[in-house]
Amino acid sequence: MGSATEWVDQILADRSPRETWSAIFERLLALAQDAASPVELHNQTVPVDRLLAETAWELWERYSDEAPRTAPALIEWWSKPSVSGRAVLVLDALSLRELPALLAGARTRKIEPTSVRVTGSEAPSETNAFAGALGAQTRSKLENNGAPGGFALKSSGPVFTDVLNLPFQDCLGSVPNDPNVFFWHTWLDDLIHVHQKLPDQIYRITGEVLQGEGFWSLVNRLRQGRRVLITADHGYAVSKLFSTEEKDEEVISVLRETFGASRCKPAARPWERRFMPPLAMTSGGHHVVVGQRKWKVQGGFPQACHGGLSLLEVAVPFVELPPLNG
Repeated sequence: MGSATEWVDQILADRSPRETWSAIFERLLALAQDAASPVELHNQTVPVDRLLAETAWELWERYSDEAPRTAPALIEWWSKPSVSGRAVLVLDALSLRELPALLAGARTRKIEPTSVRVTGSEAPSETNAFAGALGAQTRSKLENNGAPGGFALKSSGPVFTDVLNLPFQDCLGSVPNDPNVFFWHTWLDDLIHVHQKLPDQIYRITGEVLQGEGFWSLVNRLRQGRRVLITADHGYAVSKLFSTEEKDEEVISVLRETFGASRCKPAARPWERRFMPPLAMTSGGHHVVVGQRKWKVQGGFPQACHGGLSLLEVAVPFVELPPLNG
């Protein structure tokens, strides 16, 4: 289902970048739902990530304009007329690896999602880029119901906002009576950056949590009188599984000097196309590494990372659940 030949036929077909990105995301949804493990899902993305980085890299140049991105999709979802309230739960760094566990938790509780699809992060695939796309500048601006006047969801009326980091069960008291609620939870991103868990540990912990009672107690509290959207600001990459390790000393020198051991860096001017296909692109005021590309760097490359342009960094679940009334 994820063979190189099939991806070539799909990506190099004679159609617009918008149609191609929609087709890529639809296929990723099927792969994520069918994958036996997170590692298998990654392996399914290797052919298409290499194709996008080495042959069809112009699609990454068109990504921000043509791919179905999460922020615009969320704003559109929020703005639709509704007889019930609305609640958004952004799970920071939730990737397609976690989608099977999320859906399994719903099935166990006989919750039928209203819709399940895949949307894309901003570029770079970073928290602040997503917050900025929603008019909040940074995630912290949404804490304690402090969303700025330019927060996009406010255009449809009052909305209670907060950023949470407690265990899900302990967040139940944070749910207000307001009909419209926007929560951003840092749990998974904290596993990556604060607790520095290894990928295998992340897979195990997220699988348990997303099928556990604490998480679903919070979701069901949000569902009381509200339709609920669960999504993410970005996904994450696992660098030890990357298919391309740079060997050319000149290439390595440029990447080290520009990025160190990161996937993106702030940029004052556009990336110079010194190498073809390009090692990186410039988007959102940052140089951004393209594809499953790593290089030797002192201290080692972080095993779980994000900010770059690979499919499991940018593609995230976009799952709507119906209200729980009565």
